[in-house]
Amino acid sequence: HEFVSFQVLNFVIRTADEKLRTALKELTEKQRNAILLHFFQVMNDREISKLYHVSRSAINSRRDRGLRKLQKLLNDRE
Repeated sequence: HEFVSFQVLNFVIRTADEKLRTALKELTEKQRNAILLHFFQVMNDREISKLYHVSRSAINSRRDRGLRKLQKLLNDRE
């Protein structure tokens, strides 16, 4: 499998899932980063919000909007 890396702050997050990485690239950088840090680095909203100096609700909103868009993109590709 070919891995693709996403640089998020000082984290390098790798995925081999082609559909997922293609869909992730279509999200905004803020949405993508909130999703990658939450699911791949297992960080909560408070931890992510401290990294970006924004509110927890902003991170939650970015992740939720990104997940809805990601789900639509992945469903459209099936």
